Amino acid sequence: MKGLSVTAIGARPLEDCLSIFENLKKPLELDFLEFAVGSRCDLSKIPKEIPLVIHHQCLFDGLYKLSFSLAHPETWEEYRHRLSDRNVKMISIHPPMKKEITFDELKRNREDLEESLGIPVCLEVMPNDAYWFSEEDFSKAHGDIKDIPLLLDISHVNIWAKGRSALVQEWTEYLLPQAIAVHLSHNNGRRDSHDLIPSTIWFNQQIEEWESRGLILTYESLPENYGAFERADKQRTKQLQRRER
Repeated sequence: MKGLSVTAIGARPLEDCLSIFENLKKPLELDFLEFAVGSRCDLSKIPKEIPLVIHHQCLFDGLYKLSFSLAHPETWEEYRHRLSDRNVKMISIHPPMKKEITFDELKRNREDLEESLGIPVCLEVMPNDAYWFSEEDFSKAHGDIKDIPLLLDISHVNIWAKGRSALVQEWTEYLLPQAIAVHLSHNNGRRDSHDLIPSTIWFNQQIEEWESRGLILTYESLPENYGAFERADKQRTKQLQRRER
């Protein structure tokens, strides 16, 4: 199953994101739209028949962003209520900062949220050691977290590896058995910039196999062939850079 994240095409009205999703559905063989940071994701503007993945704290009510944190169960009810009549395939979450919650609380809260929603809940690998599920956790204490389902974000792992492709592939092979989902994305190894995905990138050869294994794959960056639909703020930045040359 493959989908497209609002992060890849956002910084524009949600209605425009939905139009782009429909345009790319056939060429990219998309099965769902991922609500995520990038545009105001208001469920009232999305037809109920569209399959969704919900990524982290992304839901809006008009101009108001709804509060949500795995560390604070009192914030879950609004999400549960709004998603109850939607075709949601999965929820993926940024783990909280380590200073906010213990590992045992984190594990218990994920299980409680999954039971409450009746939807698979996975935790994303993070690029910063201040958060749970960073490189530090998997390097030193993987045995403690191996039973928690992961969203394997390749761009975050690329930051761990400082852009070294061979090391990214090693980490991916190591973490993939624990993953139920993968974010397909690209950056320079220093910042999570969601750059266009080069046609020659190594994981393009893995997508078909990963999908056959039942992984939920999401384009969090667009393939470079579809750069015309890239998120609007990145397009504006590139236009300014061209003018300055």
